[in-house]
Amino acid sequence: MQRLYRYVTSLQVDPLPLNNHVIYCINPHCQQRQNPDELECCQTCGTPLLIHDRYWLIQPLRRLDSRKYTDIFEVDDQGTQKVMKVLKDNHAKLVELFEREALTLELLNHPGIPKVESDGYFTVSVNSTTELHCLVLERIEGQNLEAWAKQYGAISQSLALNWLRQLLEIIDYLHQNQFFHRDIKPSNIILKPDGRLVLIDFGSVREITGTYLAKLRGDVELTKIISEGYTAPEQRQGRCLPQSDFYALGRTLVHLLTNKPPSCLPINHNTGQLIWQDKAPQISKPLAEFIDDLMADAVVNRPQNVQAIAQGLTRVSLWLRGLGCWVRSPKGIATIITLGMMGFGVYHISQPWRFQYYFKPGREYLEQVREYYSQYYWKQGREALMEFRLEQARINLERAVKINPNSALARSDLGLICKYQEDLKCAEEQFNQALKLKPDAETAATIHYNLAILYEDRKNFEQALAEYKLAMQDNGYVGIDATNNFARLQIWQLFNYDLAINLLVKALQRTETLDLDETEKNSLQSVLYKNLGWAFRQKADYQEAENYLQIAITLDKTQAAPHCLLAQVQQKQGDEKNALISWKNCLEFESRGLPEVQTWQGEAQEYLNAQ
Repeated sequence: MQRLYRYVTSLQVDPLPLNNHVIYCINPHCQQRQNPDELECCQTCGTPLLIHDRYWLIQPLRRLDSRKYTDIFEVDDQGTQKVMKVLKDNHAKLVELFEREALTLELLNHPGIPKVESDGYFTVSVNSTTELHCLVLERIEGQNLEAWAKQYGAISQSLALNWLRQLLEIIDYLHQNQFFHRDIKPSNIILKPDGRLVLIDFGSVREITGTYLAKLRGDVELTKIISEGYTAPEQRQGRCLPQSDFYALGRTLVHLLTNKPPSCLPINHNTGQLIWQDKAPQISKPLAEFIDDLMADAVVNRPQNVQAIAQGLTRVSLWLRGLGCWVRSPKGIATIITLGMMGFGVYHISQPWRFQYYFKPGREYLEQVREYYSQYYWKQGREALMEFRLEQARINLERAVKINPNSALARSDLGLICKYQEDLKCAEEQFNQALKLKPDAETAATIHYNLAILYEDRKNFEQALAEYKLAMQDNGYVGIDATNNFARLQIWQLFNYDLAINLLVKALQRTETLDLDETEKNSLQSVLYKNLGWAFRQKADYQEAENYLQIAITLDKTQAAPHCLLAQVQQKQGDEKNALISWKNCLEFESRGLPEVQTWQGEAQEYLNAQ
C-alpha cells in the first residue's frame, strides 16, 4: 500500500487544473490563447471564443504542443462538460482517419465506447485561411491504465480477469459491427471511478502522433498505426485482422500483470514468444499460457473469435484456479486434514470420555478458520481499495478487523479508506491501533507516513513532522518520500533551509540504491530536486535554485511546482521573458494537492492577468 494515499486521488482529477475564469482560443497559431471568460472574441487574435455556436474551450486536457497534430480540450456544452479533439493538420490521411473515428463513434452505442452525437463532427475556419476539424465526444471520467499501472503496480489475477472480460465485451461489440480497433493498449483504456473500462481513440490522430506513420515502399503510401510492443506482426505488414486486436489485448494484459511495457521485456528467439511469466508470479500457469495464445505470432495459432476466448476462459476461471491453488497449497492440505479430524471429533464429542482428545484440535481448527476468513476479507478489501471502490472496500476490511482485531494490515488499509471518506477520527484511530500491534518495519513506516499526511492536511505540522521523522527510518521508497516531505515542511513552515538541503542531498544519494524503473526513479528524484531548488531560492541563491529546478523539470515536466518556483527565480533575476513562460507552465500542470503550489498558481494567475 505504499504511496497509495498520496496518489490515488488522481483517479478523479483532470490532467490540468480547471480555471473557471479562463476561456481558451481555438486558433493553434494564437500567441496567447487564454482569455477572461467575459470576452466573446480572443483578445490576441480576434477569433470567436464560442465554437459552433455552443462550445466554450474550458481547459486543455494535455499540454498544448505545436508538434502534435491535435489539441484536446475540456469544453462546456451549455452546462455539460465534454471533450473536443481539434485536428490542426489538413494532411489527407490524417483527415481521413479523423473522419473515420467520428463516423465510427456516431454509429456505435455501447457503455464501453465514448459517445458522439450526430452533429459532433464539424469544421471551423480560423482567419479565413486555416480549417480545423473538430470532434466532440462524451467526457469519460477516470484514468488510463498506463498511468494507473505506474501508480499502483502489477494487477492481481482476479482484476486481470475482470478487465479482460470487460474488454472482450467491448471488442465483441466492435467486431460484430464490422469494426476492429487496431490500437488497443493501456493508454487507450480508461478506468472509470465505478470500476468500468472504456476503450478510446478509434483511429485516433493523437495516438498516431504518439506512435508513427509507416510508409510502404513503392508508389502507394499506406498509413499504418504502429504501437511498439502491442501491434501484431500482420498489422505491421499492412494487413489488419480481427485477431490483431486479440494480439494487442494479450500484450496489454502482460503490461498490466508485470507493470512493464512489452517492448521492455525479452523475447525467446527460438520460439518468438515474449518472456514475461516469471515477472507475474501472482497468476496461474493456465491463465499465463492462455495469454501466450492470444499473442501468438501466427494468426492461426490465436483464438479466432471472442467466443473462442470466452470458452478458453472458462477453463481458467477465477474460482477454479483459486480453489485448485488453495487445495494444493500447504495451508489447504492442512485445513482439509483438520476438517477430517474435526468431523471425526464431532462424531465422538457426545461421549464425555473422548472430549479431552478432540477439544484442542477443534479449537485450533477454529483459529485456522478465523485466520482464513480474516485474510480472505482483507484481500477482498484491498483489491476493492486498489480499484477505488471505497464502500465495498470498507465493508470487507471492517469484516476482516472484526474477525481478527490484531491484523495491522487490515487496520492500516481501513484507515486509508476512512481518510478518503473524510472520516478523520476513524482514520487516526485505525492507524494508531495498527501501530500498537507492532507491524513489520515497512508497514509501520507506511502507517507513519499516512498519519503524517493526515496531520498535515489538518495543518498540525508539529505532529506531521514527528510522523514523517518516524517514517524516514525506512530504507526504501517510503523513507525517501518521507524525508522529502519532512524537508518540504522545514522549508515551508520552519525556514530551516540548510537542514532541508542536507536531508535532500542525502535522500538523492539513497535513490540510487533503490530498485526502481526509470519513470518511478525520475519522478522521485524530480520532487527532491524541486525542493532543493526551493530551499536555495529561499536562501536567495538564485543560480543554484535555477540549476536544481531545471533538473527537476527535465526529470518530470508534469508537476507544476518547479515551474512556479522557476518563475519566481527568473523574476528575481530580471528575466521577465522566461518568467512569463514559466508562470504559464505553473498554471498548466497539476498542483498534486500541495497547498503551497496552489498558492503559487494563484500568484501565476494574478501575474498573467496583469500582463
